[in-house]
Amino acid sequence: MKAFVIRAPHQGAVEDVPKPKIEDNEVLLKVGACGICATDRHIFEGKFPVSYPLIPGHELAGEVVEVGPKVRGISVGDRVTIDPNIPCNSCYFCRIGRKHFCENWEAIGVTRDGGYAEYVRVPYHVVYRMPSDMPFEIGALTEPVACILHGIDVIEPVMGVDVAIFGMGPIGLMFIQLLRHMGASRIVAFEPVEFRREMALRIGADYAVDPLTENPEEFVKEHISRYGVDVVVEASGSLRAIKDSLRIVKPTGRILLFGVPPKDAILEIKPFDIYRNEITIAGSFTNPYTMYRAMEVLHERIVTAEWIITHKLSLDEVIRAIKGELKDVIKAVVVP
Repeated sequence: MKAFVIRAPHQGAVEDVPKPKIEDNEVLLKVGACGICATDRHIFEGKFPVSYPLIPGHELAGEVVEVGPKVRGISVGDRVTIDPNIPCNSCYFCRIGRKHFCENWEAIGVTRDGGYAEYVRVPYHVVYRMPSDMPFEIGALTEPVACILHGIDVIEPVMGVDVAIFGMGPIGLMFIQLLRHMGASRIVAFEPVEFRREMALRIGADYAVDPLTENPEEFVKEHISRYGVDVVVEASGSLRAIKDSLRIVKPTGRILLFGVPPKDAILEIKPFDIYRNEITIAGSFTNPYTMYRAMEVLHERIVTAEWIITHKLSLDEVIRAIKGELKDVIKAVVVP
C-alpha cells in the first residue's frame, strides 16, 4: 500500500509499504480521510519524541474492511472514526476514570502507525461508528472537536459570558462556534494573520484583532468592559498570548491553556494578582469521553466543517503541507 513515512526528522516521503496485518482485537480500516495536525508537523521536525520510522496521522475516519475474531460491535463495511489514544485500562489513572493520563499510553500516528496511508490497523475499543451520511473528511474532525469539548468542560462557561480566544487556527475557529452555540455573549478573536481574522468574523466572532499591532488589554477595555472578559481561551501556544490572557481576564475569570507551548518554556507571572482576583488557570489535554458528543456536534452542523477544511490533499501532497508550504490553510485533510 501507499503511505507517507517519516524515516527521521525532516525526512518523509510516500513509500510502498506492506499492508498492515491485524491482531485478534483489531480492525483494519481503509482510510477515507486523515486530518493534518500540528502534532504531525512536530513529529516531522523531531520536536515530538517518537520512534522512527513512523506513519503519522491520528485524526482519521474510514471504512472497516477486516475485523479480528475477538472484535465485538464493529463489522466489515462500517463507516467509523477513531479516538487515537489507546489506554491500557489497568494503570492507576485508567482505573480512576482519567485514561488520558494513562501510564502506558499509546496512540495511533504517534507510537503506532497512523492514517497517512491507504490502510491502518486499530484496536476495536477505540473505534466509533459514524452516522451513515457523515463524509469521511468531516468524520476526521471528530477527534479535534472532542478535544475542544473537553476543554469547554474544564472551564464550564455559562450563558452570557464574554470570551477572548487567541489563535485562529482550526481549533480557535471551532471554539468560536461551540462557545457561541453555548450562549457566549461577545467573542473577541486575536490572530495576527489577516485571512484567519476574516474567517473568525465569518464564523461568528464579534471582533477580530491583530494582537501584534493592537494592544489586547486596551482593546478589551474599550470594546468589551473595563473589567476584562470572563473567559480566555489560549489556543496558539504563544507565551505572549498567555501573558496577554492574564492581562485581559476579569476578576473571578477563567483562562484555558489549550494551545501547546514549548515544553521547556518558562513564564513569569504575579501570583498575587491570581490570588487577589481569584483567577482560575486550567489546562486541557486530549479528549477523554467526548467522542460521541463530538460526532453529534459535527452531524448537527454546530461546527460547520466545510468552512474549517480548506484543503483536501493526496498522499503525494502531504510533504508540502507538513513543511508549511501551502498558502491560506485553515485545515488540510489527506484523502489517500
